[in-house]
Amino acid sequence: MKIWQSNVKSDDKIIAFYNKTIYKGNPKPDEVEKIVRELTIGKQTSSLFGIPQKLLNEINFEVGKNHIEVLFGLDSIEYLKINDVDKKQEIFDFLRAEIPNSRYEVEKYSKFKAGKKPLFAMAFILILFCWALYLANEIENGNQYEIVGSGRSITTIVLALASIGTVNVILLFGVLFCIALLGFIFKTKRPKVVHKIIVEPRL
Repeated sequence: MKIWQSNVKSDDKIIAFYNKTIYKGNPKPDEVEKIVRELTIGKQTSSLFGIPQKLLNEINFEVGKNHIEVLFGLDSIEYLKINDVDKKQEIFDFLRAEIPNSRYEVEKYSKFKAGKKPLFAMAFILILFCWALYLANEIENGNQYEIVGSGRSITTIVLALASIGTVNVILLFGVLFCIALLGFIFKTKRPKVVHKIIVEPRL
């Protein structure tokens, strides 16, 4: 058994590993010590959320994040929220040592992989910008457009953007492109490093 407690507002107040189960919870401050005592003497508690070891698929510890990601069941995800870097490392190392049938890996993202999402976002923004700018220019030259159908397509969105005028289209998409560019620069400057505990399926 191992129990971790925290008084940090954004942390999970209790994280524990007991009886082959990962527990986490955020009870009221006056209930924390009572729950910890119950766990210490082996008493089950309904105040915490539990993830049985047999359901675990993967546990991820990304450098720089304030949580440990737990993947379990078919497609469920839970986060163990810990701001303290040393405590987060301690919890991860403990789980790595305690969980059987698992292997440890470190995934280091390349700059391209780290910046792939903002790069695709920039490409998408550029396509929408060219389309909206073309329509805005056509509207200002007296052309009219009508949406046929439900009006819930991407064409409707682009036409609505085009209706604000060429100058506003340039300003709006300029801001969006700059945001995506900053995201690309930030992510490629510090590519992700993820420590993984991968639980092998039992045959």
